[in-house]
Amino acid sequence: MFPRNCINCGKEGKYICEKCELFLSEAPSLFNQGNLEEIIGCWEYEGLAKKIIFKIKYEGVFDAINELIEMAFEIRELYLPEGTMITFVPMFKGKEKIRGFNQAELIAKKLGKTTGKEVSSLLEKIKDTSSQIELDKEERLANVKNSFQIKEKTICPNNILLVDDVWTSGATMKECAKILKRAGAKRIFGFTLARTV
Repeated sequence: MFPRNCINCGKEGKYICEKCELFLSEAPSLFNQGNLEEIIGCWEYEGLAKKIIFKIKYEGVFDAINELIEMAFEIRELYLPEGTMITFVPMFKGKEKIRGFNQAELIAKKLGKTTGKEVSSLLEKIKDTSSQIELDKEERLANVKNSFQIKEKTICPNNILLVDDVWTSGATMKECAKILKRAGAKRIFGFTLARTV
C-alpha cells in the first residue's frame, strides 16, 4: 500500500537499501549459553539494526521482518537438525493484547516459511515482568525467573529453534530454554535478528 523507504537515507524500494546495508555489522554466533547450544544473532544491536527493530516493535512495520530474514539468509546458512521445531519467546497476554502482536512470533513464522520447519507456540508467560532495558545483568536474571512455563499438554520435540528479536544479556532466552529442557527438549538453538556483542 505504501512505498518502502530506507530508514537510513530515505531511498525508495527497501527499508534498508543496498548502500546502507554496509552499515549493518554481522554478529558471530555464540555457543553454549545455558541450555542453548548456539545463538545465531544476525547483526550487532546498534545503529541501523537497532533503529529498524524499534520500528518493528513500536511502529508496527511488520513487513520489515521479511526483508531482514531474507537479508540474513543471504549472509549466512542456518543448519538445523532434522525434525527441528521453531518456537518463540512469548509475551505476557495483557501486554501482547495492548501491542497487538508479538514480534518474536512474527519472526518465527517467517523463519518457518523460509526453512520449511513447523512453528508452534510451546511456552506461555505467566508473570508480567518489568522491562529489561534499565536493568543490569543480575537484575535481568531475577526479573525473568519463573516467569515462563510450558503450555499445558505440550509434548516437546527433541530439537527446537527458539526465536526472539534481540539478545542482550540472554536472560530471557536462557530462562525459556531452561523450561524447554525440563519439558524434554534435547537440543535447543537460538535465533535473533540482532545481539549485543
